[in-house]
Amino acid sequence: MKKLIEENYQSIVNRGLISPHTSMDAFIMKIEEEVQEFIEATQLGTLKEIKEELADIVLTCLNTAKHFGFDIELELNKKIEINKNR
Repeated sequence: MKKLIEENYQSIVNRGLISPHTSMDAFIMKIEEEVQEFIEATQLGTLKEIKEELADIVLTCLNTAKHFGFDIELELNKKIEINKNR
């Protein structure tokens, strides 16, 4: 997973869409944009488009974690344990 996260993050940096100064608010706005595209795809799109938009949401969230130095794998595992114990 770390390779996937790094490759995706670097591809977005290389396109100039993320810089060291990109704020949390900018990431939140991008996540909101991707969620809206996902909603639209579920209403009007094909299954292929729905899958692509869901992947965009996940990748944008992973980019957010990478940018701010979160160990998202660790956090996901913690959350899974919380969910299992509910």
